[in-house]
Amino acid sequence: MRCLVISPTPSHPANAGNRQRIQALLRRLKAQGHEVHFCFVAREAVGPGDIEAMRAAWDRLTVLPYDRSQERRSKGEVFGIDDWFPPSLEAAIAGLAEEEVYHLVLVEYVFLSRALELFPAGTLKLIDTHDVFAGRDRRLRAIGLQPAFFYTTAEEEGRGLDRADLVLAIQDEERAELEERTRAVVVTLGHVPPVAPLPPRDTGAPPVIGYVGSGNPINQAALAALLAAADLPALAAAGAEWRIAGGAARGLPAATPPLVPLGEVEDLEGFYAGIDLAVNPHQGGTGLKIKTVEALAHGRAVIGTADAFLGLDPEAPFHGAASAAALAPLLQRHATDAGFRAEVAAASRSLFRRYAAEVDRQAAILRDRQTLDHVLRRPRALLITDIPFWEESLGNHARIAEMLRVGRPLLDVDLLYLKTMSPDERAAAGRILGGRGRVFAYNDYPSAATMPAPPAESARLLEPFERKQFSRQLFAVVEAHLAQHRYAIGIVEYIRLSYLRHARGFPPTSVLDTHDVMSLRAQNFAHFGLEHHIRIDVPEELKILDGFDLLLAIQASEHRFLQRSLPGKSLYLPHSMPPAPPIDASRPARRVVFVGGDSPMNRDGLRWFVDQVWPCFEARGDVALHVAGGVCDSLGERPTAGRNIVLHGRVADLAGFLDQADIGINPVYYGGGLKIKTVEYLARGIPSVLTEEAVFGIEGGAGTAYRLARSRSEFVGHLLALIEDPAGRARCAAAAFAFGRQQFGRAVSRRALQAIADFGRAATALPRRAA
Repeated sequence: MRCLVISPTPSHPANAGNRQRIQALLRRLKAQGHEVHFCFVAREAVGPGDIEAMRAAWDRLTVLPYDRSQERRSKGEVFGIDDWFPPSLEAAIAGLAEEEVYHLVLVEYVFLSRALELFPAGTLKLIDTHDVFAGRDRRLRAIGLQPAFFYTTAEEEGRGLDRADLVLAIQDEERAELEERTRAVVVTLGHVPPVAPLPPRDTGAPPVIGYVGSGNPINQAALAALLAAADLPALAAAGAEWRIAGGAARGLPAATPPLVPLGEVEDLEGFYAGIDLAVNPHQGGTGLKIKTVEALAHGRAVIGTADAFLGLDPEAPFHGAASAAALAPLLQRHATDAGFRAEVAAASRSLFRRYAAEVDRQAAILRDRQTLDHVLRRPRALLITDIPFWEESLGNHARIAEMLRVGRPLLDVDLLYLKTMSPDERAAAGRILGGRGRVFAYNDYPSAATMPAPPAESARLLEPFERKQFSRQLFAVVEAHLAQHRYAIGIVEYIRLSYLRHARGFPPTSVLDTHDVMSLRAQNFAHFGLEHHIRIDVPEELKILDGFDLLLAIQASEHRFLQRSLPGKSLYLPHSMPPAPPIDASRPARRVVFVGGDSPMNRDGLRWFVDQVWPCFEARGDVALHVAGGVCDSLGERPTAGRNIVLHGRVADLAGFLDQADIGINPVYYGGGLKIKTVEYLARGIPSVLTEEAVFGIEGGAGTAYRLARSRSEFVGHLLALIEDPAGRARCAAAAFAFGRQQFGRAVSRRALQAIADFGRAATALPRRAA
């Protein structure tokens, strides 16, 4: 393809992260056999040598003049999307569009998106975003920095993104945010510098730490926070040296061991060859942190904040410190502990291998027009449910919402909600579906209640369990909706709605999200003398499940059961967790936490814990039990005064509540299914004491990633050990974080959703089956 790339930033010299990104992306296009024309909008000054380097690198170079004095701020305190696109630039790019036929036009940065409207229909139009610019000013001010460069509103950014066929986000967290405000397809395309890994330094030499960064305010603030927290004399006494390069070295105190200010460095390879460990204390801001990837690509061990590793999906806690200050003890440990140095080096190599392979996979979509068209023509699915998942206050809410978020790069999903919805509810659901999803509800079909009964042949297809669950009104709503809209895939939540698959016009690929194998769950309840609200035996459930093309199993043992019983139908789709920093496990254990909705399992488990375990701890005075969620209501009749029990009720910010947790508990002893709160503890690196039921469906990790309690005495003993053994608690936290990311990272659930998308594509290519 003949490709035109329009950029306000030069590709040469590659002495800044955005320039490195542009150069690497264009080199990929060249390597894939495309003809690359580079249009440099000269908003930044470069020398004659750099112009010649760009001319030599690309098939054609056009340099357009740019006058910064024409930039304006048309939206009050923020920029409008076209405020940096003056009429003179529009005229110049319109001339390029008339002069040459391009198969693909790629614009660097959303504030130049107006250029895409100047090219004819049929041209593939792409935006390489680099960053999220909506609210960028607020994010910077929140960390004490004045905004510079471009910033705008979500509405303006969405207007710019809608001009593209395909939007490239540099990391997944930004893709997820951009998907909520545009109708364009948004995909992630990360960045890997084209450098070879360097051999390790002599392990017998004193360790050398390195930091390289420009002198921008974000870098300076982060470095200052780390320097203020670090014990520099202790690092010097350990023989460490800390080299600081780039503009960030300006203003460092002179003659302060172990600091060695280097200033600007021309030879980055030489800089990395001379260090053992790169540190990135980045705080705030968005975008992929090029300096993190750059250090990893050079084969160097790296530690950093969670912000520094955004988009890389790390599994080690030293790749996700909560703040710049939290890195200080890690630097000291690296300088004095050879085993820790080896651990960081191995984890860094593994992380980079995974990331580089993922970026190669992502970049493959650009290889030809056919592949790009395939990406743009995504299957559309219909999700049918009566669960208000957008509230995200219960485990099943979180499971559905997370499934939709992970599936957004693969599927366009509409919602058919089988109850009435308010405008606010529609908006909340729409944000989870993304800009390409649509929301429909029961109250959109007022005439459904008066529609005739479903055909007799559909009624004869129902199993006895389905006939008990059958709602004529809901069935009519689904048929009315399918009469107006066609889909490749239909996803039904819970077996109690399974009869809806018989609706006329149901999509050719039918999927049931089981949440639980209900017959097994009912057996679990019966073991404790309890009756489950859904009563069905195994043979009938399997017969119903066999009526779907695909089944989603939330945990591994149920997946294996379904695979044995119904070969080829089950996909393992556990509840996944977005990347989040681990808790600070170095602080004293003060808060034991439990989070749960108002279910019988949670109520009974919490009451047992409060009655049988907590009396051993309530008089200590140095630790308290903090409970959040609807389960708090279950303690209404039990006195909590003087027992160091704090009931928070339903919390709006669950992530903030978990940030403050030191130890987690999950004392449930019946229920079945995957316990979402257990997953949340593990993914946040919260050392926890868990019952066998709390880890049902989770394989491995006992004794390392969590403490398994099979009795009251074991629960007391494990909890006491975690409170009183800081080193053991820290080891458990690190193991929990790694285990949680490996088992419940989004890559695991993405595989099942990719299979659904592929199945849907294949099914729509076949003749449509009879309703």
